[in-house]
Amino acid sequence: MPEQYRCSLPVKAGDQRQIGELTGAACATLVAEMAERHGGPVVLIAPDMQNALRLNDEIRQFTDSMVAGLADWETLPYDSFSPHQDIISSRLATLYQLPTMERGVLII
Repeated sequence: MPEQYRCSLPVKAGDQRQIGELTGAACATLVAEMAERHGGPVVLIAPDMQNALRLNDEIRQFTDSMVAGLADWETLPYDSFSPHQDIISSRLATLYQLPTMERGVLII
């Protein structure tokens, strides 16, 4: 990737980076490169579940690092029923992997 398009990751607590206005697979390419260059996990906050799933698939194409996502609960705060068991299992599996995740991308 050309140097002018590279961006640095936060280096201290409270430091933030925001990247926007990327079209197509540009976001996935940039995040995959960040994950490869960074010595730890990278957290990507997606605007909605549809984008999170798309980014998950795209980032996996550009990196060998672990890519994990937290599935949407698919319930509202006032619903009287619990999320589906598959969703709960998927979220628990991801949360279980986080303490040992040395590199990769977590999509929320």
